[in-house]
Amino acid sequence: MLKYIIKRIIGLIPVLFCVSVVVFVITRVIPGDPAAVMLGPQATNEAVEALRIKLGLRDPLLVQYGRFLMQLLRGDLGTSIAYNQPVLDLILDTFPNTVLLAASSLLIATIVALPIGILSAVKQYSIFDYLSMTFALVGVSMPVYWLGLMLVLLFSIKLQLLPSIGMGSLSNGLGDILSHLILPSIALATIPMANFARITRSSMLEVVRQDYIRTARAKGLSEWKVIIKHSLKNAMVPLLTVMGMQISMMLSGAVLTETIFAWPGMGRLVVDAIEKRDFIMVQGSVMFLAFIFVFVNLCVDVLYVLVNPRISYDNKGGDSSGA
Repeated sequence: MLKYIIKRIIGLIPVLFCVSVVVFVITRVIPGDPAAVMLGPQATNEAVEALRIKLGLRDPLLVQYGRFLMQLLRGDLGTSIAYNQPVLDLILDTFPNTVLLAASSLLIATIVALPIGILSAVKQYSIFDYLSMTFALVGVSMPVYWLGLMLVLLFSIKLQLLPSIGMGSLSNGLGDILSHLILPSIALATIPMANFARITRSSMLEVVRQDYIRTARAKGLSEWKVIIKHSLKNAMVPLLTVMGMQISMMLSGAVLTETIFAWPGMGRLVVDAIEKRDFIMVQGSVMFLAFIFVFVNLCVDVLYVLVNPRISYDNKGGDSSGA
């Protein structure tokens, strides 16, 4: 296991290197001049040119990338042009809010999707199965921005039950934050919820047909023990894969949700940076999210063994297989 983890960590280096190249190139080809945007339309050409030189934008691209890469190796994501603060400090100020939103969405998606997926598999081809999978298909196809606006329209404007903007404050009590968290969490949880339900159903259907499940039933075990203890545990491996991908997508893809509900997370920070043409903030944020993405996927691979000890990483080449 340790050897596999070390190999995976080494394998992440070229991945992050490629991401850094792509991010650097994209931030340099985006239309607009950061220096001109910062100084405004009234700035003189001399002032804009002086700021370009100060920001290093007149250096050759290889020199700029080398400087960017050396900063990354030191753990320095640069200094934001718009905020004049270290990018890492700005990220660490807002990222916990995004984690809170993603964690609550993941909790909602898991609590709702797992029972639906299990019941759909147990009651295959029943009315419940058809209805639940139909709703799951609708959930996967539903745009987050449309759902968020509909939730605001219904629960905030029409019924006036829940707030739709901001995060609330602890000074007003924990209930204030929870009430602000409900709508964005539901909006962000919809697509993962639908995916979890479908994957759980398909994995359970594959597992319940195995010989050891028939043997467990033949031994006289109660149906719920067969389903929960034997079937679900072995069906969790593909679900963990999907969960790992969804967690990464929630953390990096909460931009629309945070924008709609004015949630003070990292997504809004990136949107503001794009609007202000703060390319240093953008490239630092993307590199941070890329690191989070690969780290989460590494953790999911390690969890495979904890959920299903038959999986081994000791094969040549680092591939996993059932022992």
